[in-house]
Amino acid sequence: MITHRWDVEFTKEGRVFDDTQVTDLLGGLAGATDLLVLSHGWNNDRAEAESLYSKLLGSLTQVGLPGSGPGSRVAVMQVLWPSKKFALSSLIPGGGAASAVDAGDQALRESLEELTRDPERLGEDEEDPVRRAAVDRALATLANLDDSVDARREYVHQIRLVLDPTQAHEDDGSVEFLTMDPEDLFDQFSQEVPVTPAAGAGGAAAMGGGGAVFLGDLLSGARAAARRIANFATYYTMKTRAGVVGQTGVASVLLRAHDRQPGLRTHLAGHSFGGRLLTAAAATVPPRDSRLSLVLLQAAFSHNGLARRFDGTHDGAFRTALADHRVTGPVVITHTKNDLAVGVAYPLASRIARDKAAAIGDENDPYGGMGRNGAQHTPEVDPAVAELRKDPGDAHYAFTPGSVFNLRADSAITGHGDVTNTAVASALRDVLTLP
Repeated sequence: MITHRWDVEFTKEGRVFDDTQVTDLLGGLAGATDLLVLSHGWNNDRAEAESLYSKLLGSLTQVGLPGSGPGSRVAVMQVLWPSKKFALSSLIPGGGAASAVDAGDQALRESLEELTRDPERLGEDEEDPVRRAAVDRALATLANLDDSVDARREYVHQIRLVLDPTQAHEDDGSVEFLTMDPEDLFDQFSQEVPVTPAAGAGGAAAMGGGGAVFLGDLLSGARAAARRIANFATYYTMKTRAGVVGQTGVASVLLRAHDRQPGLRTHLAGHSFGGRLLTAAAATVPPRDSRLSLVLLQAAFSHNGLARRFDGTHDGAFRTALADHRVTGPVVITHTKNDLAVGVAYPLASRIARDKAAAIGDENDPYGGMGRNGAQHTPEVDPAVAELRKDPGDAHYAFTPGSVFNLRADSAITGHGDVTNTAVASALRDVLTLP
């Protein structure tokens, strides 16, 4: 049974905002057998995060967690961190040919304005003066982007000024983004970005050819490139923040919980960028005897994040979570082509990689997303359990400790935020109740 729920809030630097929250959590662990840690993704509203948690825990109760075994007591830690929106409208401007151009220009300005905001806490909306100055200088170049090499170089320079280069990694194109010649970056990002998610994407442009149907951002040119560069910078900002909060803040709380109760089984379940946050925490805590499991619900990070030598040389950013046996329980990953937020955002990185293939974003993309394709180039993947059942009924998943399970969720998850239903809860339940 779920004994209690505690909110623990973190600042953008990964500090615990109010240590009494952690004190209350630690004091409430007495008698608990399991700690379930939940993390939201790209929200900018505390109410949205709390709604996600309440709905998921409600579904978890509905599928039978109270009957999870004699003496089982599950404490819940609800992470709150200052993420922000990554709107699909900025990734795929809608409308016809003429209106799409206008929508693209509007999305470009909105994406740049979003970069100025750097809130200390979830729900706040304050601007950072350094970011504001850099964005204003970038805005000043827009009128000349089509014709001026200097304007394009200045634009890229100003965008790079707001990013932390220490968080770049080869698994998601961010190294190239920060080092590539600005003209080459504009050239790569100026191309159309067709992708292959499922039908029904509101506002997306569609085209057919050779029997295939693509939904994507079909605008081209310097201003389209500038928007994609700004969107990639927004992704990079959230990637950085999720990593910092996970490695610095959540990992430290997990260590304190383990010190308080060494035998406590811990289960990390993150949605969207919250999946990256909790994976970063899992890759930071030292190996231990008690169970540590990881559930990634439409995670917004590279499908190579857990990989071993995905390009023949480099491991994924969080390979140590598996290689060093820091995660000892199962790793369960939902993924679906229905997830446009992940399925469209990650093809941007493929443009940096000079991949102009028609159908970008799938498992063959060097920089695809975890929530689109599951874990790639990861030897621990067990194909024996490979689907999230829409109606699991009384059946249980045969998860095993130390293995990774990519659950294709095309029939059970309709979009990026559809992760609180009973199909998802059933998989989470079977992680929690694994002997």
